[in-house]
Amino acid sequence: MVVYSLDLSALFAAFNERYPIANFPAFWCKIEELIKNDRLKIAFDEALRDEGVKKWCKENQLRPNFRWATNDPIQRKVSEILKLFPKLLDDRRGKSGDDPWVIALAMVSQNCIVVTEEKPTGSPLRPKIPDVCAHFNLQCIQLVELVQRENWVF
Repeated sequence: MVVYSLDLSALFAAFNERYPIANFPAFWCKIEELIKNDRLKIAFDEALRDEGVKKWCKENQLRPNFRWATNDPIQRKVSEILKLFPKLLDDRRGKSGDDPWVIALAMVSQNCIVVTEEKPTGSPLRPKIPDVCAHFNLQCIQLVELVQRENWVF
């Protein structure tokens, strides 16, 4: 069974721009199903930054299933990632706080794929999630590829 580690920027972009719930309710039912089956995980506390996502999570009682435990193995992997890629955290804008966690979850989980909308930069000075995933030989896909892998048809 495949588990997905979802980058929050992908979640926010899907929810607010690409697949608004008012226009794509079936898409969000499928996402909810993945969450409730423990197949889609995020850094939940960070998700609460977005009021729409926060409301959707609360209405559908997703909090217990959506987040992963920040246990010692994950924390060790976060440290390893940041030691090699300190610029993964974007201090200039105060963003990207969940990026190392998204990758770390995939590193410690079997059959886990990272989902992001970011594009690789190829630069160690400005690495993005796909760059770090490539370094660690982790699968990294975009949200549309998740839809294809899950064979969702709308």
